[in-house]
Amino acid sequence: MKRHTTILAAALLLSVPVKAEKEFEPLSSFTWGIRAGFAATGTYVSDASINGLEFEEYTQDTQVGNFLAVQCRLNSRRLFLQSGLGLGFNRSTFTLNTDDMELPDDMLQNPGMTYQFKSLMLPIQAGCHIINQAPYCLSLFTGPRLRFLSDRHYETSFSNFAPYNLSESPVNVIIGWTFGMSVQISRTFLDFEYEAGIGNISDGIHDSSGISPSPDISLGRRFGVISFSYGIMF
Repeated sequence: MKRHTTILAAALLLSVPVKAEKEFEPLSSFTWGIRAGFAATGTYVSDASINGLEFEEYTQDTQVGNFLAVQCRLNSRRLFLQSGLGLGFNRSTFTLNTDDMELPDDMLQNPGMTYQFKSLMLPIQAGCHIINQAPYCLSLFTGPRLRFLSDRHYETSFSNFAPYNLSESPVNVIIGWTFGMSVQISRTFLDFEYEAGIGNISDGIHDSSGISPSPDISLGRRFGVISFSYGIMF
């Protein structure tokens, strides 16, 4: 009886380190996958003026776009690096609040703007596995994301800016900082992410109405994006 008890105790002791070792083993040292999702884009106006008149209050209309991305991840026991390429479509609207302002006679109430664009996205993110025991994985990650834009895939619509015929050029590269959480079960995963845009996305507003003098308009702003996506790892 004592012999059997000793053997059982020894087996239990030997099993403990093996279990602890497996608890933080990554699902795979290298994984890649495809994900698609929705992205709600909000606008944060930092510098708005029309012919020297500055605006401090505004309202925004957060609108939903979508994206498709391929991502890869290099795993260790607790940490990982991930990157990839994606194509995103974003759209947002904002209106300058003039209710409590004295406006010139030639200026309309509550001028606003809607802008939408397609961008090529390149994230460079680092993260930590909170739970990483196959087939389950819960991770947190953060890092920059680069968005590459072109005038060809950038559209704007201005309201209450008559009689001007306005258009806007975007910056070519938008930098954002991301914070996210990923939940993976076997090969499928869900990502929840927030991206805070850094810097002004407007490279200038132009008027083609031919009115002289040309208007001096500045709509400096950045955006914030909340996204949700579903994907499959391979």
